Amino acid sequence: MTVEIHDRNNIPRLLNAFPKEKELILRVAGEFLEGKIKDKIQQGDPEWKPLHPFTIKRKKSDKPLYDTGTHILNRITHKVEGDVVKVGVFGESALVAAVHEFGCKIRVTEKMRKFLHAQGLHLRKETEYIIIPQRSYLRKTFDEQKDEIERLIGEKVKAVVEKFVIRL
Repeated sequence: MTVEIHDRNNIPRLLNAFPKEKELILRVAGEFLEGKIKDKIQQGDPEWKPLHPFTIKRKKSDKPLYDTGTHILNRITHKVEGDVVKVGVFGESALVAAVHEFGCKIRVTEKMRKFLHAQGLHLRKETEYIIIPQRSYLRKTFDEQKDEIERLIGEKVKAVVEKFVIRL
């Protein structure tokens, strides 16, 4: 492989253009990962524990993380902040998203017990906690797509450099 430098005077132009190009590259990577996370939610994951029968009855679906109108799928987004692209759920829905991502152990209070009873979920007296199992959709998707994200970013960076400075 040979490298030809077209015009060294383009190097300052490249350096000046790179912040804008960097943001575009990060946006492309963010859009890619956002799409893959949404695919994961829609397809499900065989490692996710099945939903509790009460939840299936309430949702009228056995698909974790997927509810009509309020599901996490509609909340997945990405944003570029400086040198970083963040992909996930932000704002008010972030806590619910984190509970699903990491799981949660919730102590049952009498008020909660009464509320659930009114909803048709009758907890045993000895039930002290409700366990929401971990269903990783953010971290797992990133781990599965890391090589592809790196390839995509590398390809975009190479295109920027070639545009301004070199030809391989």
